Amino acid sequence: MKILSLHALLLSLVLSAQSSATLLPIIDLNIISFDGTKLNADLIVPDSPPPTTGYPTVLFTNSWVLNKKQYILQAQTLAQNGYLVMSQTTRGFGRSSGLVDVAGGNSIRDISVLIDWLEANYPVGKIGLAGISYGAGISLLGAANDPRIDAVATLSGWSNLVEALYPNETVNLVWGSLLVISAPRLEPAVRKIWNDLRAGQNIDEVLEFAAERSPLSFVDKLNANGTAILMSNNFADYLFKPNSITELYTLLEGPKKLLLNSGTHAITEILGGNNGYIWDTSFRWFDHYLKGEDNGVDREPKVSMTVRIGNQREEFTDFPVTQNNSTWYLHPRLSYFNNAKMNSRPYSGPNRNNKFYAGADTKAGTGIPIVSDALEGFGIPVYTNMNGINGYHAIEYYSPIQRRKLKIRGTPTLEMWIQPSAPEVQLQLHLYDTNPLGFGRLISHTPVTVHNATVGQEQKITVAFFTTSYDLPAGHRLTLAIDTEGTLYQQPTNTNYQIKVPYSPNRISKLTVPQL
Repeated sequence: MKILSLHALLLSLVLSAQSSATLLPIIDLNIISFDGTKLNADLIVPDSPPPTTGYPTVLFTNSWVLNKKQYILQAQTLAQNGYLVMSQTTRGFGRSSGLVDVAGGNSIRDISVLIDWLEANYPVGKIGLAGISYGAGISLLGAANDPRIDAVATLSGWSNLVEALYPNETVNLVWGSLLVISAPRLEPAVRKIWNDLRAGQNIDEVLEFAAERSPLSFVDKLNANGTAILMSNNFADYLFKPNSITELYTLLEGPKKLLLNSGTHAITEILGGNNGYIWDTSFRWFDHYLKGEDNGVDREPKVSMTVRIGNQREEFTDFPVTQNNSTWYLHPRLSYFNNAKMNSRPYSGPNRNNKFYAGADTKAGTGIPIVSDALEGFGIPVYTNMNGINGYHAIEYYSPIQRRKLKIRGTPTLEMWIQPSAPEVQLQLHLYDTNPLGFGRLISHTPVTVHNATVGQEQKITVAFFTTSYDLPAGHRLTLAIDTEGTLYQQPTNTNYQIKVPYSPNRISKLTVPQL
């Protein structure tokens, strides 16, 4: 969808949603930042007099390639409820000048410049930041940098940029390429970082670049500032996975709330946010921490999550939501034509091994990149025929048939022994809900790339899947399917390798799944 048509759609939503109300005037601004960069922004001033403490104020920041008009509906809603609202277009996008620095120091300083301007021109009270995706990350980083910020609503944002672009040392090719291609006014250093990451060179510089743009690096500042932080992320977001957001959540010491939802990156929030729940909660968050309303949002359970596919919402006091786990141990298969098993007891038989080969993708996968992820938010899961997965290029481990519903909540982990035949190998790990007819529904996945491995030497890898929430029905099996290629990720240069999986009492591999 073209940006212009998206703006028209948003404006029509505003007009229809507020047909009985008078839209407040929008002031178009060009504010000069510290280095002479022009920042284009919209300002909406409430038609009510300011409180004695000043207007509660919210600054919106645009998503990648979008601009200040993205939040027109939300801005009007807040302004008509007494908020002073500014929506900015970050440098390098839209009518703002400058170059995109991917939430670098310049973009973060811009946040403080805009707040300075607001305080110089209007009676400003408590201040909040909000945004989706790129705007979410800048909001978190801005809050760490500026102690004047009292509250944040960060939607589909990131905590660790390394996890986003290089999960388990695997290049996130589809999402990374989409970001780079879609932003023509990138700083040259950003393109160099992406090219270095793809080429596997200067990785220390890449990691340093990412750390400087990762809110997880600044958790001490967020805690020192006492910022009230609401974070919302989506289970099928394969750009900004929930894992690092949940890690940040556990480290925050101030007021905090975590929303985990079905759907993919940003689409859930842009299309209304789980029937309005995400934005409604964000507004209530600001009403309490900026306006001082006693609306109970601070006393509610801190964690709210949907169950994938069904989209029922559950609430929990904290994250992790459970300390209970099911553990299944991997046992060998007989041949390429057989499936392996997962049992509740470790393998104790004679030394065995299984092999599977790289060089081809299989039916194990995440579906059509971005499209399949978005459809999950509408209750349409990724299915595959588990019987059609080629045993020469993959291996499948099946659990026993579950006698009761298995409520998976959290981050599954795999500890697995492998013996690679090349210095660089990649594994694509998938968890499926397999029904009695052999059709699998994707629960979670993760890639992992092993670099500089000693050829022929057995080694253990430990990998966390993407955080999930899923009900596996009674009568179904949990399946772990592993192959070597995935449509989302960059493959190793050489795909002529094999993976040997050893089994012995001293080489125990296991899958651990958190459950209610």
